[in-house]
Amino acid sequence: MKFKNPKIEKLYEYISGVSHVAYLDRFLISNDVLCKQYTSGQMVETILNAAPPQKTTFFFVIKKIFSYCAKNLVAYLLYLVTALAHNLSRQVFRFPEKGELLIIDTYCVFHRTLAHNRFWDSFFPGLADALARRKKEYAYVPRFFGTRNPFKWFRVFKIFKKNGDQVLTEFQLLQFADYLDTVRFIFLYPFSVWRLTKNLGNSYEDQVLRHSLWQTFDGVAFDKHIRYLCGKRLSSIKMDKIKCLSWYENQAFDKNFYRGLRSISKRPVIIGAQLFVRPHELLNIVPDDYEAPFDLIPDKILVNGPGYQFVSEHTQVNVGPSLRCAHLFNTEIHPSEGTNILVLLPFWDDAVSNILRILCEIDWTMPVEIKFHPSTNRKILKTSLPKKSLVTDKNLPELLMRAQIVIGGGSGSQVEAAALGIPVIDIQKPNRFSYSCMPEIGRGILWDRAADAEGVTGFVNRFQEALRLTPNQLKEEGARLKSVYFSEPTDELIGQAFELD
Repeated sequence: MKFKNPKIEKLYEYISGVSHVAYLDRFLISNDVLCKQYTSGQMVETILNAAPPQKTTFFFVIKKIFSYCAKNLVAYLLYLVTALAHNLSRQVFRFPEKGELLIIDTYCVFHRTLAHNRFWDSFFPGLADALARRKKEYAYVPRFFGTRNPFKWFRVFKIFKKNGDQVLTEFQLLQFADYLDTVRFIFLYPFSVWRLTKNLGNSYEDQVLRHSLWQTFDGVAFDKHIRYLCGKRLSSIKMDKIKCLSWYENQAFDKNFYRGLRSISKRPVIIGAQLFVRPHELLNIVPDDYEAPFDLIPDKILVNGPGYQFVSEHTQVNVGPSLRCAHLFNTEIHPSEGTNILVLLPFWDDAVSNILRILCEIDWTMPVEIKFHPSTNRKILKTSLPKKSLVTDKNLPELLMRAQIVIGGGSGSQVEAAALGIPVIDIQKPNRFSYSCMPEIGRGILWDRAADAEGVTGFVNRFQEALRLTPNQLKEEGARLKSVYFSEPTDELIGQAFELD
């Protein structure tokens, strides 16, 4: 794999070399660090900044093991109660008697389901309508996200049942033996991690990896293994054909699900959808060709636009429809008439804290609206909000209609704003791992990068002047950017990309 940053490329190759040996132990496929996710282990930042590796003491390891046992025991008990809640709700999916079944691997976000009072797929919007027009049989097989409270999920299951939503839950698929297998995983997983860390050498990278593995060890891991068991049960269903359309971020959840789906000889076609805007240096997004023998890579990967295409030896990569960005192709926006500054915050807490700290140092002369990433736990963010600011939960298209300038750092929504000709200020720490999603197109004209309050203030003044004097130039740059990083979700492209016709 090729990255612009040679340190990123070297790190990718190092983790790849470790993981493709470690994955011989199938339990380690559930490890977030080995699948190159940016985690609280901070391996990426440590190596990119050439920081000294933290010591992994015996007492540190013991503390993490006790924490792992406590967290996973509680989480598993809650999971069992959630399974009971599903059973009591009597929610079931009725399998078609024959033909092809399309499995849609996406997320069920708790608060969105309650808000819409039905299963709400914000990852593949418009897909259900396209399937209905073609009379395709399909089922959502979601990953539940947003809470571990079984009583809250009971409300969600009742909503599914009431509406007859096409949702096939893991609780309907799993059998008693699978719950026992999960207990086995919880017990044996620590030994797998222990063996891996003992076999690592004493190089700088090995020491950083060892600490990162133990630093993140006390997270909940069995839910990834359950995804494997879920895929395995699906692979045994007696259907003429099963095809899987998966929201693909190349996480441990994805790898386990695909491995389960391919656990029998009659393999389904798996289409991995990367229909989102992403940071260019995010390691886990690009599939590792060394992982192909473990059945962890989709048969086809769809990207959001031609600018995100890459070459892989083991899968084809095509441009897919930008389903979540359909508004870019039917919206006319005039940022020169905007009434506020829109701040779009990313997923990563450290980046959020840095952005808010800088914004608090600025004396704003116009209203500031702040939109958090939906996965952010706002309670843990102790940084105060800027004066004259308002936190909003309104949807992005509505917010962009009123935005004069957009500020962020690591949010894909920044690229959407730029595609509409709205000036963007990208806040990044110098000499640190970059979460930036911004492409080179339009830099210096439509968007630019700042590291402190003075830089942000300077770019605000510059872009306000550009909006007054050369608004058409901003619009043209936005159109050029949109043509490279987005694809209009026409019915024809949806059918072709998802192989529906």
